[in-house]
Amino acid sequence: MDPDERAEHEKAERAERAKLRRAVEKLGWKWVNRETVMVPSERTFHIGPRRVTVRGGVSITMPVELTAEAGDTAANAIIDPTIDLFLHTMEHVAKQILHEPDDVERSHLFERASFYTALEDARRSLTQTYQLLENRRLDDRVEAELGLSFYLAGFTTAQRSFEYFVGPTNSGKTHAAIEVLREAGSGVYLAPLRLLALEIYERLNELGVPASLVTGEERIIDPVAQHTSSTVEMVDLAKSYDVAVVDETQLLEDPQRGWAWTLAIAAVRADRVIMCGSEEGLRAATRLIERLGATLSVRRFERKGPLRVTQAIPISELRRGDAVVAFSRNDVIELQGEIGRRGFSSAAIYGSLSPLVRRREAERFRSGEAQVLVATDAIGLGLNLPIRRIVFATVEKFDGIEERRLMPQEVRQIAGRAGRYGIHEEGTVTSFEPRAIGLLRRSLERHDIMDTAGPIWISPTDDHLRRLSPIIGTTRVGRLLQFFQERVLRDGDSGMRIADLSDTIEIANTLELAEGFLDLPLSVRSTYSRAPVNTRGPALSILAHWGAQHASNGIVDGTELMLDGSGRDRLLQYEDRSRIATLYLWLAQRFPEVYKNHAEIAQIRDSIDDDIHATLLARGAHRKRARKAPPPARRRRPAPRPGKRKK
Repeated sequence: MDPDERAEHEKAERAERAKLRRAVEKLGWKWVNRETVMVPSERTFHIGPRRVTVRGGVSITMPVELTAEAGDTAANAIIDPTIDLFLHTMEHVAKQILHEPDDVERSHLFERASFYTALEDARRSLTQTYQLLENRRLDDRVEAELGLSFYLAGFTTAQRSFEYFVGPTNSGKTHAAIEVLREAGSGVYLAPLRLLALEIYERLNELGVPASLVTGEERIIDPVAQHTSSTVEMVDLAKSYDVAVVDETQLLEDPQRGWAWTLAIAAVRADRVIMCGSEEGLRAATRLIERLGATLSVRRFERKGPLRVTQAIPISELRRGDAVVAFSRNDVIELQGEIGRRGFSSAAIYGSLSPLVRRREAERFRSGEAQVLVATDAIGLGLNLPIRRIVFATVEKFDGIEERRLMPQEVRQIAGRAGRYGIHEEGTVTSFEPRAIGLLRRSLERHDIMDTAGPIWISPTDDHLRRLSPIIGTTRVGRLLQFFQERVLRDGDSGMRIADLSDTIEIANTLELAEGFLDLPLSVRSTYSRAPVNTRGPALSILAHWGAQHASNGIVDGTELMLDGSGRDRLLQYEDRSRIATLYLWLAQRFPEVYKNHAEIAQIRDSIDDDIHATLLARGAHRKRARKAPPPARRRRPAPRPGKRKK
């Protein structure tokens, strides 16, 4: 074919292709190439009560006859098997997700350039719709079964009076409440700390009022006693009292522990309930008592001695009766060493110490054996110590999420421990950091209370877990708690929220991986999940091992505590072993037939605590400053040789 003929042939082909393309586009089809076109297709079908329409293009081979009927016939032959598979899949998905058939009548339209893309959109959307529908139904079933939005309505307030003793630290409010308690025929004191519960237990007995002590790890029961001093989490809700004193009530607003104060105040069976706390606590208590449908009477107390902020000091200007406050164990230990090098004897109090060691260290400071106390902010929770001056090592703390400055109420709670009434005429507050003085002054001089009301914190009980289990189809405590944390009361306007359960969930999940542990009853596994264990140390794996032993042979002997390990940081090692012993004793309180070695473990813990105390005593002992050695004699340079000139 010569060039002219070839050109004429190509021209004819282009004309024919253009004519064919115009015909395709006239039908509403999309031209792809000479052999393929995209035909628009629409299908409407019913999935249960839902009307689903899918629109999009389908690629077909160019039909010989360019008619709409021919295009539809070709497209239907391709998509019919896909639609049949889609309908079968959605029927299976609905059965997998929905416990009851879909009952929602609604139309859904899915339109994309490709019919198959639109069909995939329909699959994803309907799957999500089923999940949302089942979640909503599940939420309705949970609310109907558990009634958590009516959590407080189950507690009777008949024959009960509620009082709030409000005032700053060192104002005598707790003393006044204890005086009411001692005069009552029966009563209970509820403390935020084991050490404070022990202190009130001893005070009542010294006043001639027989009392029992109940904490997570220790029970001293006097069979004739009508009074009990207890940690707030251990309140006996089945026993009746004339008076209940709930201390440090501002902890109602704490996301981790606030649920315990909510439960104690709402459910304790006492004719007269006296709460002690700060202005922040009064706000929270008022909100709670209003929800209980009761009234709250308020009695105000003023601080018994003045509190004054002074200029910042260097560590060398510490004096007898000072308490240095830091916000981590490592900082306390480091400061104690530095204070010792400055010539002061010191005692140390921080959270990882056992109550016995904390008590011994506090007594060393009270007696004057230790000139200075170095402590974390735990001393702000009611411990009675003869502190002359509070010295903030810093005004920043890590709160588990971020490093932040102290809030005014935190400053007031700690600073108020200075100037114990009857021992010091006034209390003073200062810091090692000059820039912190302004914050301290502002916090103590202004007492503005935030207008925003926090939630009322609650926590699921074993009964809630038991009732939720068949609803969501699992007996795993970790999964049940996760559901509570993420779903229950999430969008409610009840003013209540589930407490932070993250550590409890982590403990439950770890335990339920232990061999045989899931064979234990749900209530037993739930108790284990609430064990006082550090999730970042060796104790959690030991707890899981004990849980497996409990499940396999029903006896846990605690042999891990019989072995003495070795390590560079002996104090840290002692503290770890003390916490593990405390964990064993906590479990022995709840499962005495399983944790049978509690007497021997208690002796081991006492021995470990002796080691901790001896180590702290050595670190906090007065250390004479080493006399500085005289500077080395300067060497005289040799005289220049005769005849030589210095250059």
